[in-house]
Amino acid sequence: MDLVSKATEIGKELAQSSEFIEYKKLHETVYKDEKNKDMIDDFRRKILDYELKKQENKATDEDFKNLQNLQNILSLNPEVSRFLFSEASFSMKLQEVFQAIEEEIKLD
Repeated sequence: MDLVSKATEIGKELAQSSEFIEYKKLHETVYKDEKNKDMIDDFRRKILDYELKKQENKATDEDFKNLQNLQNILSLNPEVSRFLFSEASFSMKLQEVFQAIEEEIKLD
């Protein structure tokens, strides 16, 4: 079996995982509401901006506090909060897969 076929198999298994099924269901629900979609998209942009500032050593404590405040506001919306938690759970599952692959291709 070639690598692409194996990757396709892994993708299919991930799509059937409980983490992805829950994430997909919540994504469909949350993104139906334009206000929720805008809040999540804005939050993601601000996280990205903050990460870029950190890489350039320009991030401030105030930037971090603002991000935390926005996260606290989002957590007040139960649907959005469940969605973000579900997204994090699925991201952790993907990270486990990537780490397993990386372990096998280490140069050390």
